[in-house]
Amino acid sequence: MRKALLIVLMWHGVATACPTAAPIEVTTDQQPATTSPCMQQVDFGRSRRTLELGYSVGAAGTTQTGLGQAASAFAALELAYGLQFGSDPAQPSYEVEVNGAVAAQRSGGDISATGLVTRAGLRLGPARIAPSVIDEGRGNLAFFPLTMEIAHAGELAARPRLAARPELARALFDRERVELATRVVRVEGAGAKAKTTPPGETKPEKPSSWAIDVIPLHAGLDVAMQDAIRTETTIGGAMMGVVEHTTATKLDLLGVEHRRIDLAMTGPKSIDTVWMLKIDGVDPLTGSQYYVGWGEMIMTDELRPLAPWADPESGNLTIGGVGWYSTRHWGGFGMQYKREPYVTMLGELGLEDRVSAEVSVPRVVHLVGRTFAARTLRVVDDEVKRDMTAGVELDASYVRGGWTTKLGLELGRTYYATLDNTQPHTVGFAAGVDLTVQHSASRTWLR
Repeated sequence: MRKALLIVLMWHGVATACPTAAPIEVTTDQQPATTSPCMQQVDFGRSRRTLELGYSVGAAGTTQTGLGQAASAFAALELAYGLQFGSDPAQPSYEVEVNGAVAAQRSGGDISATGLVTRAGLRLGPARIAPSVIDEGRGNLAFFPLTMEIAHAGELAARPRLAARPELARALFDRERVELATRVVRVEGAGAKAKTTPPGETKPEKPSSWAIDVIPLHAGLDVAMQDAIRTETTIGGAMMGVVEHTTATKLDLLGVEHRRIDLAMTGPKSIDTVWMLKIDGVDPLTGSQYYVGWGEMIMTDELRPLAPWADPESGNLTIGGVGWYSTRHWGGFGMQYKREPYVTMLGELGLEDRVSAEVSVPRVVHLVGRTFAARTLRVVDDEVKRDMTAGVELDASYVRGGWTTKLGLELGRTYYATLDNTQPHTVGFAAGVDLTVQHSASRTWLR
């Protein structure tokens, strides 16, 4: 299903743990944070509920070389429910969020299919603190198992993107994913320690809201279905984690991760990674994910052929990358280099180096331009196969009165130039144009 159909659930809780309001901007020195924090554990004395219902309907037309033309109609429905607890309604200490969404699409033309995208989520934990500039010692606290998140995402009759690496066959696919995240302790807070610089020299700062996790843990199950079934199980954790809510940035320190991929034809494959540092961020203008990270894969006999190509000097399989985005008065831009391991439907172990960049200009017509170049290494019959892919994507969208019109152009050298139900062992040129028109609306009830 096209990116225009991806559903972003609109409700999220923002709570204030203490009644004292904090300044949203500071230009002179401030008093230090209080020495008697207003720290609250779970308090079920009173509750407040939020219900939100939203929908989207629309139609799209697509033309792509090697695939032909297709027209589609779609409808999406999303529902979110939130429950906050606390002895004072203005100071909730704990919250529960439940959300779900489904989008159905029917395509006709050279490719006819009925697609479905489903999403569901559950989050429970200490209530977030309203963003502030100075840390006033406010906070909420919860221990395992009273803090966790569960998320599900499913796709039926989905089509590989032009920019995708060769994990799947050249065919429509079904995919189901379930992820679980928890931690031993989560502390929610806001602001930073007051500066000690002389008055007049303190630079303006933006309010912040954050959470600190002690021993964060995560697990996931990813099932991809074509002619064969590929099942990936992930489990991992870190010593410490920090989440900055206002900038959607997440940091994990000293982490480990184990991935097991089960395939019907070749048996299980495993990838084990040790992470020294990983920082994830999200561009607010485009939703693209950027990160800074450094880790190393634990060497196995199957991975050994990749080492001389990935790092000729040391022979190690280092992974990670660096990326950033910047906002300006006219819009924003971002760049990123990323190296990630992967496993194909045939059990081939691979490594991808990808460089990408994007520019966004949000005016009356929102313009977004993206480009990428990627090198993939795959172990095929104990030999390393190398391929290069690259592409450009341009999007123009116009929003008015709940209606969104989007025109997209995509072209490049790709593994998925055709859908011939074969494995992507070669690359070719492809170009596509799509036009989407949709109407969205939502309503919220508070009690």
